[in-house]
Amino acid sequence: MARLQVRIGESSDEQPNLGWDTIWSPWGGCGDWAIAGADEPQNRGGLRAKAALHTAVIIQLFTDRRIEDDHPLRYLVQGDDPRGWWGDGVDVRADLHETELGSLLWVFERAPLTEEIRQWVERLALEALQPLIDQGAAAKIEAQAVAQFALNRCDLAVQIYGRDGARVYDQRFEDIWRQSVTSPASPDFNDLPSGIA
Repeated sequence: MARLQVRIGESSDEQPNLGWDTIWSPWGGCGDWAIAGADEPQNRGGLRAKAALHTAVIIQLFTDRRIEDDHPLRYLVQGDDPRGWWGDGVDVRADLHETELGSLLWVFERAPLTEEIRQWVERLALEALQPLIDQGAAAKIEAQAVAQFALNRCDLAVQIYGRDGARVYDQRFEDIWRQSVTSPASPDFNDLPSGIA
């Protein structure tokens, strides 16, 4: 028989309003959650919640946004699936500056890397991250796509600035082609990027 133990006073403690951290797994091409550590005493047994801005960036960049039929990049989509997150069909609150979730970076899965595509990567990243400015989480966002054409590789660097002009976020996402594929290859554990939050 299971025993239930109630710790006196715990339920009366102020509980934090925590958003779970999404931890990007570049070798797996997906986001995941982690269990809270000892450094989060008010979150015992919960999911780690220490990197809200990074989580928002991961969700915005690597969630597949639905592509419109008349979008100039529609020709890159193989098949009839415009993708998109199902929740956008349920609740998008324009009064809270919400837009459809995610980005169109997924359309480049099988695209050959050209200068035009590199420019699109920057543009689509900034477009996907614009809700962070609209909702007041950031004052300015910069994105640089760095292409290695011979390797068909494109890295994306993102910097976010607060209202005081200070840089509050600086992250490089390696090889977005590999990170956005839906059926990634097995991980090469000797080539894992540092700084995964």
